[in-house]
Amino acid sequence: MNLTPRWWIRIPGVLAFGFIGTSGPWTDTLAEDSDPDLESVVMAAVTSEAPTLDPAAGENLVSEVGARHSALLADARVQAFVGTYGPFIDSVMYRDDDLVFLLAGEAIHFQDGRMLAEDRLDRHDRCDSIFYRYSLAPLSEPVLPSGGPVRFCPDVQEALWGRGEAQIRRQASSTTFLDRRMFLNDLAVQALHEVEQDVLSLATTDAAVASWIEDVDIAYSFIDRGIAGTGTRSQHAWGLAVDLVPTTYDGLQVYWRWTRAWNRNGWHRTPLEQRWSPPDVVVEIFERHGFLWGGKWARFDNIHFEYRPEILEYNRLVEAGG
Repeated sequence: MNLTPRWWIRIPGVLAFGFIGTSGPWTDTLAEDSDPDLESVVMAAVTSEAPTLDPAAGENLVSEVGARHSALLADARVQAFVGTYGPFIDSVMYRDDDLVFLLAGEAIHFQDGRMLAEDRLDRHDRCDSIFYRYSLAPLSEPVLPSGGPVRFCPDVQEALWGRGEAQIRRQASSTTFLDRRMFLNDLAVQALHEVEQDVLSLATTDAAVASWIEDVDIAYSFIDRGIAGTGTRSQHAWGLAVDLVPTTYDGLQVYWRWTRAWNRNGWHRTPLEQRWSPPDVVVEIFERHGFLWGGKWARFDNIHFEYRPEILEYNRLVEAGG
C-alpha cells in the first residue's frame, strides 16, 4: 500500500503539542510465569537522545489539519507514545482519520491505541489498546479485574525490536542487577542500571530495602515465550522484563495463577497483607526509571517488573489532565 501521507509531520511537532485528550479505559494486564535460563553477563549501557522540540510547531499543525487531527494529537496515548519513542519514529502521517507511525520503515496505525501494523488491520477486533490505567501511587487495596484477559498485539515491539530471536538479540546486551545475571534490551539495560544505583544508595539508610536486596535469590530476564494462558507474547521475549525471585515468600501469595489454583473464585480479592511484595520505595524507584510492577495488576505477579515507560507516561498525562 502506498504510504504517501495527506500531510507529514516531524516528531518535534508532535512533542510540542501539549494538550491531554482521551484517557482510555481503566483495565488490567496479564501477568506471566517465570522459568527461563539465566544469561552470562557484562554491564552495558545505551544512550538515547531525544529530538529537539520546537514550541511553535504544534500551533502550526492545529491550523493546518483541523479539529479531528488536533484531537488525535491531543490524545494522551499518542502523547505518551511519541514522548517515549520519538527517537525511533521516522515520521507520523494522518490518513483515513487515523495516525500512522513509521517505525524502522514499518507503518504502525494508532487504531484507538491498538497500534497495529498495516498488514494486520483486520485484527482490530481481536486486539485491545496497548495503553491501560496503572496506579502511580502505592496500592491501598487489591486491583479487581475489569473484564476478560487483555489481548495485546505485539506489532510495535516487532517493528522496534524484531520478530525472531536473532533480530532481538542484536538490540540487547548482557548485564547484571544486584550481582544477578541477565540479558535485556539495551534501553532496559540502562534503565535497570539506574534502578540499581538508586536501590543500593537507599539501602545504606533503609533496612527494609537492604533486606530485600539480600533476599533476592534468582533473576530471570530474556526468554522467548508467551504469557501463560494466552496467545500473547511475553515482554520477556524482547528482553523487556525481569523477574526478581526472593529466597522465600514467607507463606504469602505472589502470583495470581498459583493463588487461583486453591482459591478459584476469590483469588483476586487476596488482601495485600497476604501477598509478598518488594518495599513500596523499591517499586517507586523502578517506576521512576520506566518499569511497571506486576503487583499492581489485577492478575498480580509480584516478582515481575517490565520496561514500559509509555504506560507510565500515559498515566502521568491522564492524572495531570484531571
